[in-house]
Amino acid sequence: MTATVTDTATGEEPAEVRPIDQRPPREGSAWRRFSSSMGLRLVVPVVLGLLWWFTTSRGMVSALIVPEPAAVWNALKVYLLDGAWNADIWSSVRGTLWSFIVGLVLGIVGGALMAFIASLKTAVYPYVLAFQAFPKIAIAPLFVVWLGYGDVPKVIIGASLAFFPVISATMAGLLDVDPDEHALMRSIGASRRQELRHLRLPRAMSYVFPSLDVAVVGALLGVITVEIVGTEYGLGRVITERAAYGDSAAVYAVLIILAALGAALHVVVGLAHKAMPRSIVPK
Repeated sequence: MTATVTDTATGEEPAEVRPIDQRPPREGSAWRRFSSSMGLRLVVPVVLGLLWWFTTSRGMVSALIVPEPAAVWNALKVYLLDGAWNADIWSSVRGTLWSFIVGLVLGIVGGALMAFIASLKTAVYPYVLAFQAFPKIAIAPLFVVWLGYGDVPKVIIGASLAFFPVISATMAGLLDVDPDEHALMRSIGASRRQELRHLRLPRAMSYVFPSLDVAVVGALLGVITVEIVGTEYGLGRVITERAAYGDSAAVYAVLIILAALGAALHVVVGLAHKAMPRSIVPK
């Protein structure tokens, strides 16, 4: 329905005035948003897969460098579905989870201590940076020689890569407090524990959770690095072994498994973020 209004001063009728629709815009369903998001995420792998199939089917590259998709699929069926790599996959997953947990705990505790004890940060943090600068592929053989071919060297290297982004984010979050908010907490007589619980901790968690994606990938990369150097089990060991035999299809199959593991860990971190209460982690 439309209406016209006459200007009493001029006697002219202005342009037609349409009523404003007061209804809020309808939002798409959750399924529609999910399907749209998944569709966008599938664009890149579909394009890469088509390009991979095209180049290998036309013989544009050697099979030793880029094997055909069918050969990689056969390798996945032979080694993965038949259970030949089960022990290696579990070893890598176990090492990654322990590395992530150790790095997370040490990063949060160390970041909190250095945020509140300036002298500790001055004394220790430069050495943390120096150790982080060491190429892990260079020091991994030392840990293997010292500690054997089990999970301990993998956890140490993996935790060192997961530790750094967490400790940096924790320090930044605990120290990045708005002066006005801090003054408000003081004016209402809040204790240090209340200030930590209601002001500093939520701010720190908003820094820490984005760093966990980097930390969990770092843990996985550290574990694979040690396995490539030399361990009894692990996907890194499989890469080294299959590459030595020229089985590039199996190497690509392992890379696909590692990509799937990385994506799964990212999803787990995202679910943990959503599960945390808003009072602790602002969404």
